[in-house]
Amino acid sequence: MPTLDEISGKPNVYSWSAKVDFVLNSRGGFKDVDSDSVLVPWNENLLLTLNKQRIHPVLEGAGATGYRLILEATQTACEAEELGKRLACALLKVAIDRVWGVRLSWPDTPLPCRVVDRTASSGLTGQAFGSVTGHLALSDFAAALQDSFSKLAKVPYRLLLSMELCASAEFELDSRAKLVLLVSAVEAIADQEEYGSEVESLINSMIPIIESAAIEDASIKASIHGQVKNLKRESIRRAIKRKLSEAGFTAEELVFVEGAYSARSKIVHEGLRVPELTAMTVQLNELIRRLYTQEIEFLS
Repeated sequence: MPTLDEISGKPNVYSWSAKVDFVLNSRGGFKDVDSDSVLVPWNENLLLTLNKQRIHPVLEGAGATGYRLILEATQTACEAEELGKRLACALLKVAIDRVWGVRLSWPDTPLPCRVVDRTASSGLTGQAFGSVTGHLALSDFAAALQDSFSKLAKVPYRLLLSMELCASAEFELDSRAKLVLLVSAVEAIADQEEYGSEVESLINSMIPIIESAAIEDASIKASIHGQVKNLKRESIRRAIKRKLSEAGFTAEELVFVEGAYSARSKIVHEGLRVPELTAMTVQLNELIRRLYTQEIEFLS
């Protein structure tokens, strides 16, 4: 096992490191970090450095702080990748235990870390931040409010819930969290219809088979029974497609929303990381806004 001096002094041998960038909200932080870069004292035979990072001024204004953890070093990129994932997971565990708000800064990549060749020249680097505001004059706000208010004689709960989820998504900085909320907003507004009597007859014919099956665990049998009964109505995926089709969305737009739904499923149900989510959330938000405009016009 190499010593810390060997790891530090032989970059051509121990060439690979892992970096985890993260942002802590105002609840989290460190009492004894006075400089922009400190070596973290821990018992692992690896060098761990904590660097402060510049983050968006809006986040800094809210009390958040940016950091980078650098874990050094290994002989192979594969080893560094595994160590980086372990480091990211350990960081999240610390944050969850202490009720810190933490966001990893590379949510769109397949990994929560970056594997870096220590021997590669860094070259020139740059960093920039940007944001868009949509401030309104109070008179314009009142006019926009009046326009929608006058059309909403009665508000369906599905529409209210969906719009609340959509608006809440704009608070999220993590693209994965934003996508989950936006797809949930589409789900909330899509009413699942019951199938006809033919499907109901088919499902009813399956119930005795389930009840007579040689399954000792009653809870498993009850679960299967419930799932089969749910087949009497369309899936939420089909309901979304029908809702958007009725609203006049194009075939290409339907395919896009289906892709967004699949991406959400990969994130939530399979634990996968989906790349390029930012562009997807922007386009999905635009489609949802069109849908709400139509819904409100329909209610007037």
